Amino acid sequence: MAKRLRALAGLLSALLCLGLFLPIRVSAAGLYFTALNDRISELSSDTMPFWSGGLLYVPYTVFDASKNGVDVYLGTYASYAVNDNKVTIYNTQRLLTFDLAAGTCYDELTGASYSARAIMRNGKPFLPAETVCSFFPGLRVSCRTIPYISQGYMVRITNADAVLDDTTFIDSAGITLDSRLKAYTQSLNPAETTNPGGEQGLPQPDEPATSTYIPTYLAVLCRDGEGLSSILATLDGRGEYAVFFLTPELIGQQGDLVRRMLGTGHSVGILAEGSSALQSRQLLEQGNLALEELARTRTTLAYVPQGQRAALEEAGWVCWRETLSLSPSDTVAPTAFANSTLSRLSGRQLTTFLTLTGGDGGARVLPTLLRRLEQEHFTLSIPMETRL
Repeated sequence: MAKRLRALAGLLSALLCLGLFLPIRVSAAGLYFTALNDRISELSSDTMPFWSGGLLYVPYTVFDASKNGVDVYLGTYASYAVNDNKVTIYNTQRLLTFDLAAGTCYDELTGASYSARAIMRNGKPFLPAETVCSFFPGLRVSCRTIPYISQGYMVRITNADAVLDDTTFIDSAGITLDSRLKAYTQSLNPAETTNPGGEQGLPQPDEPATSTYIPTYLAVLCRDGEGLSSILATLDGRGEYAVFFLTPELIGQQGDLVRRMLGTGHSVGILAEGSSALQSRQLLEQGNLALEELARTRTTLAYVPQGQRAALEEAGWVCWRETLSLSPSDTVAPTAFANSTLSRLSGRQLTTFLTLTGGDGGARVLPTLLRRLEQEHFTLSIPMETRL
């Protein structure tokens, strides 16, 4: 009987966990606190969980007591081999490896592979929490709203040592959460203070910025592979991030570059310019099939014709809404192009969405454009999808 009760409790727990991963719309993207058993980690934009491809990602360090900052031992250890670009989560019986360069995940002992990958964010590998927790018996991940914090969510990873259930834990954690939130707010620069959760999704274009720093998101529109490697090298060399919108065909043709984008922290969306919303949706699905085959991931980020956005957003896609479209000609000088762009943005105090057409022209003007944006206090943020 006791075994049956435990099995039933386990089943109910699994069902509850699935129910916790409710759709979170882009407008609700906010602050994600991390708790390990009954302790709450410091709130930081460098380690904040995020959604990508329908999976919740957490920093790999949460799975190691010596690295997670709250000394909570979940029964696992974690290592990141920088030279090999691999993250390993392990204990005495199991060993799970994520290869960031290859975009793969596999059991080091049996060779079994899994449809998951690690993502680099802010110089730190992040792992899909559900994949790791499913691999190691006894681990559980949940994500719940925090009723007394606007747009606040609690990501909690637990094992058998956790004392409180999720509801009781959140109800009793008010003082600690308030302290973490105050420390986080004080640590932000003025640009981040206006939208502390902005990097967890695409903010609304009309969101006000009350400082001299204008949050700015960059998209690179790629209809072919020209200049793509050079654009990636420029962004990576400056430590900047963009979302690359690629056609379904280009995803299949540029496999190595797409894996490099994902592995180094950029976002990948699908460019679908169909003559109707239905045709564009078919192209979007083709793009996701190509991504699944190539990197075992999906995306909800889409670049579609303006008149189709509403219909596709209703279908669950996050459609890019640009402030300014930049298409450099072959003859324009990089400095003249950058100055012209800044002139068009003059006086703007709202979150800015820039779309740069790729190709050799985009690759040529990008270094100067990034430098001038920085000089004029347009601060590039990481465009990321939020689970819909």
